Amino acid sequence: MIEEKIFLNTPEHNKTAGGGRPGNKIFLVITKIVFILIFAAIAWKAYDVFWGRYCYLITAYCDCPVCINVAEFRDGKFASQRPIYWGGVATDKSVSFGSDVELVPVTPRDWLAVYKFLDGRRHFTAEDRGGKIHGRHIDIFFPQSRGGHEAALHWGVRRMRVKINGQLVS
Repeated sequence: MIEEKIFLNTPEHNKTAGGGRPGNKIFLVITKIVFILIFAAIAWKAYDVFWGRYCYLITAYCDCPVCINVAEFRDGKFASQRPIYWGGVATDKSVSFGSDVELVPVTPRDWLAVYKFLDGRRHFTAEDRGGKIHGRHIDIFFPQSRGGHEAALHWGVRRMRVKINGQLVS
């Protein structure tokens, strides 16, 4: 037993166990960090492959000539013939007018965007259609009082889960 303790404290053992040079410890720490980052990237990609297909494309528009390029559609009304208001969204024709559309943010970036641009609002009403709104695509209306075109540009393009009339769309 005493001989084993003496053997474990020899310089040769310390070199083989990684306790020799300080550079070895730094290398081991960097290797662990790289391994964790690679694992996180693979896990996120797997999430995107398996669950990303359930996400909707969420964009934004306003009532300016750039966003609505057909002059007759800039009449101050949604396609449902209701006056434009904050809380209306453009959806696919498969979603009936008046349906409740709830955004379900997935990433922290999306949660922050909901609180920054939408003031935490996640519930909207399907009131409009769009020429380029097909399938899993929702377009949020930003009136001039909420920043209009500038706010729509800052919102950008996001991907989120969506509940329509309380049902998570799969």
